[in-house]
Order: sequence, then C-alpha cells, then structure tokens
Amino acid sequence: MSAMKKNLLYVYGVNFVNGLAGLAFIPLALHSLGAEGYGIYSIFIILTSYIYFVEMGVAKYFTRTIAQTYLVEDQRNKMQTAVGTYIRIALILLCLMPFLLYIIPKYIFILDENGIIGKMVILSILDYLFSIPVAILLAFNTGKEQFYKISKYNLISGITRHAFLICGVLLFKSVIVLICIIVIRRFFDLVYAFRYLDPLPEGAWKPTYKKGEFLKIINHSLFLSAAQLLQITILAVGTYLVNKNFSLVEVGIYKSSFDIATKVWFLSNGLGMVIFPRFSNLITDKNSKKALLNKLGVYLKGSWILYNVCFLIVFFIYPNIPNILLIEDFNLFFLLLLGVCLNAHTNLSYEFLQADSRLKEVIIISVTVLISMIVGFYLIVDKIGLYAVGLSWLGSQLFYSLVMDYSAIKDLKFRKWISTLLFNFGVFLSVVVLLILFTN
Repeated sequence: MSAMKKNLLYVYGVNFVNGLAGLAFIPLALHSLGAEGYGIYSIFIILTSYIYFVEMGVAKYFTRTIAQTYLVEDQRNKMQTAVGTYIRIALILLCLMPFLLYIIPKYIFILDENGIIGKMVILSILDYLFSIPVAILLAFNTGKEQFYKISKYNLISGITRHAFLICGVLLFKSVIVLICIIVIRRFFDLVYAFRYLDPLPEGAWKPTYKKGEFLKIINHSLFLSAAQLLQITILAVGTYLVNKNFSLVEVGIYKSSFDIATKVWFLSNGLGMVIFPRFSNLITDKNSKKALLNKLGVYLKGSWILYNVCFLIVFFIYPNIPNILLIEDFNLFFLLLLGVCLNAHTNLSYEFLQADSRLKEVIIISVTVLISMIVGFYLIVDKIGLYAVGLSWLGSQLFYSLVMDYSAIKDLKFRKWISTLLFNFGVFLSVVVLLILFTN
C-alpha cells in the first residue's frame, strides 16, 4: 500500500470515529440545552473560528516550508521562527481583546443575556492561546507527513473532547459551563500532543525574532489568511443571517441541522490534511506538477460522484429510520446537506490552488460566493422564511464548486476541462431530477 493511501486510511479512520462521537453529542446537546441553548453554543464555535484567524494563516505557511525542507538544521530554524511568530500573535490578540469585547456584542452577535457574548469572547481567546503549542507541533508533523502519529493524536484528542462535551451536557444545563469545559480540555490536548507527535528538533522551542521576519511571514501568509477568513465566513454567514432575522430558537434549529450535515466533511477534511503537503511538494517541480494536473480532472469527477452518492444515501435512508439526531426540519436539513456535499467536493480544488499559491483566484471566487449567498438569502427570505438560508447556501455552493474546479484545471486542454465541468454539472442535475421525481 502506498504512503498516500496509508495516510488517508489513518486520517479517515480517526475522522470516522470522531464524526460518530460528534453526531452523538448534537442530539444530547439539543435535549439538554434546547434549541436556544444550542444556538448560543454555536455562536461560541463561530467566535472561536474567527479568533483562530488572528494567526493570519501562518500554520499552513510553516507546514508548506517544512514540507519543502529536509535538513534538520533548516527545520530547527523554521520552527524557532514559528515559535517566535506565535508568541507575537498571542500578544497582538491580547492587545485586541478590549476592542473585541466592545465590537462583537454591540455590532455582530447582539445578545443581551448577562453579558454572555463578552464571556464567550474571553473564553474563545483563552481557547486559542492554550492551543498554540499544539498548533506548532501539528504544523511540524503535517509538513513531515507524519499522518499516522497525527491520527493517533487526533483520535485520543477527539474522543476526549467529545467525552467532555457529552458529560458536560448530561451533568450541566449551562452553556457557559459547557464552554469552560471545552477550554479546560485544551490542557489534555497538550499532554497528548507531546506524547504522540514527533517532537520539534532540539532547541526549536527557543524563539527567534529576526528583524523584519515577522512582517515577511505575515506578508507571505496574507493572501492565504484572507482565503481562510473567507472560508470561515462562508460557513458562518448562515448563522449570522438567521441570528439577524430570526430568534435564537431558529438559530439552534438551523445550526444543529448544519452541524449534522457537515459530518460529511470527515471525508474532505481528511483528504485536505493529506494532500496539501503532498501538493506543495509536487508543485515545486514542473514535470510533477504537469502530471498531477493531468490526473486532477479524473479526481474531480470521482469526487463529485462520491459526494452526490453520499447525499442520496442519506436522503433515501434517514427518513425511514428513527430520528435519533432530533432533526426538526428535514427539508432544511437536505438543502443544507446537498450544499455541504458540494462544499466538501470543492476542497480538492481549493487545496490544489492553495498549494500552487493561486490565492488571489481563491479570494475572488470566495468573495463572489459570499455575496451571492447573502443577496440570495435576502431576495427570498420574505417568501420562504428559514428555508432561504438553505436554498441560498445550496445555490452558492453549486457556483463555488464549478468555478473552483474550473480554476484548478483551466490549464488543461479545452476539451478536457469542459468535459469535466459538464460531467460534474450533469451529475448534479441527475440528482436534482431524481429528488423531484421521488418527492412528487
């Protein structure tokens, strides 16, 4: 078995186990906290995602540099720079805390309930700060493609995380207590990381602060971080739109359905983790890049079929079994699920374009997708209510997947890239026709 297949097997196996644990948590949280409490919890998850953006994409920057570096001395120097960079990022975040405590509760998530948003901002920042040593170790191990060790860490970390979450919702009915448990769990992650992951080269934890190095890294990571920010926003904007136009109950209904649907990402996230360092390595050589590009069209077709089949399996099976996941609106859930499947497919093109440093293209496409979702939502929300978020999500992800695929393979001959896009769109139309025939 090739190293690539072994890496995928390790990552997918762990993601599958953690995905099942995550599915078990959602109905328990809904039962314990209610839809409104789950809505508040989901806002914390979004805040955490944005707090992590403060690192400006440097994790992938160092992953890429380690993937292209083989000498131990060079790796030590790179990781010393990484440690120094993260220390500076932590200090910047602490300086930004008063601003975030003012702006987020007042203008973004307006929820005047005992200052709960302010508390979540502080806890989100603490959660990020406690995660920094692990992030450094993971960037180093991912660059070295140590996916067996990463998988062992992710398995233990994921099981511990979900065990803490499940115990938290069973023993307490407080969202803040649950969030505190999430933050405390970071200390266990630190222990597991040092136990299961490859250590940094000797002396690598000693930070270096070369003049101009920090700004150079941030400058190199700027477009990568902008692309990641847009990815986060595309995923989070639905929660923001529902929060602005409906109650916290609808936020909980929407976000719980979305969270269940996104378990499909155990496929795409695992693939993304493995292929990004591999793509980064192959793209440095002109011949290997050409060979990879010739195979990419076939990979995209296979990916499109895989995720659409995943959707059909869930669509035809789940309504015929007990509703153990407490999905409250199946029409909304299936709209979200089909969009999630399209988004998962797009990850392949997204990772290729990132590795190829074509981040301006990614940013332009992502901005267009984000605008299309927001505009689409407001055009139809008065007519179809909460379903507007599902339909606008689905439409934006169809556009996103086709355009990203085009950007990834446009350097192929016209016949090859047009046949790939037509094939993929044909698969999607076949699924839609099948759904219409079945529902009628």
